[in-house]
Amino acid sequence: MRSKVFLSILIIFLCLVAISVIVSSLVFHSQVAQFNQSFELLKSLGKTDNMIKPELYPLGLLRGTVDYIEIVWAILWIFLWYISAYREKMSKVFSIIFSRPVKKIDIIYWKLLWNFSFVLILMTFISVLMLVLLYAIAWANLQWIDFIKIILFIFSSSIYITIFFMISFFLCVSQKNIVNALILSFLIRLTFALIVPQIWDTMDTDNQVPGWFFKSMGLSRPDEFKVLDHFTTYENIRGWIEQLSITKHYERLEFALFGIKTDYNNKTLWFILHDKMVDIIVLFLMFGLLFYLNVLVLRKKLT
Repeated sequence: MRSKVFLSILIIFLCLVAISVIVSSLVFHSQVAQFNQSFELLKSLGKTDNMIKPELYPLGLLRGTVDYIEIVWAILWIFLWYISAYREKMSKVFSIIFSRPVKKIDIIYWKLLWNFSFVLILMTFISVLMLVLLYAIAWANLQWIDFIKIILFIFSSSIYITIFFMISFFLCVSQKNIVNALILSFLIRLTFALIVPQIWDTMDTDNQVPGWFFKSMGLSRPDEFKVLDHFTTYENIRGWIEQLSITKHYERLEFALFGIKTDYNNKTLWFILHDKMVDIIVLFLMFGLLFYLNVLVLRKKLT
């Protein structure tokens, strides 16, 4: 917290989150106002019998925050860890610590545990900011289940960010040149968080074969599905490519929790967690695997 670089980045990120929620809230109010105007107009004409009032889901306004966390915040955390690792390596902190009666394995566990705890604290602070803005700007009426979803968001986001911290941590310790570690960290990040999801989206049959193509061929909806059945192998390959992206798993979980993907609105929390169990398992498996690799490499380097 004494680092001016870190505090500057944190303030900028909080501003981005605030702007995202405020803009989404203003758009939300505009849509509500338009509906009310339409309702009053139809009411004056006596035609409101079949008009259905739209359901409002305030957590859906947090899409921008999820995007910032999965792309911007994870990249910044790699950079922040690089600065920390560089300082420790240059100042020979480990040599000083080893002069004291401290077990080397304790250094490994506590360093990783403290960084996860620190991310958890930051995510809690960011979530409190989001809730304040939702109440103050969007006038959101949150239910108790929404607060549970926010808690799950804090925990899953902390795991997601710590995954990239551990990747950087592993590379900084295993590589002799710490600059190479930074480059490799960003390369891994770009590959599995940006490039792989982009390939997956580009390979989507909806992008490859536009909807108007089937209409121009005079095909009915059942015939469209028959044609797409021939793309089963293609879709399986596309699915495996998607599984390589930890960012995609994180995004799908958060979009379902917040109802950003509208299919999950009005669904129970148990249904959402059960449906996204694969994404949850992948996050935990990646977290556990990287923790184990960090323990192995640090044991080797510190002995």
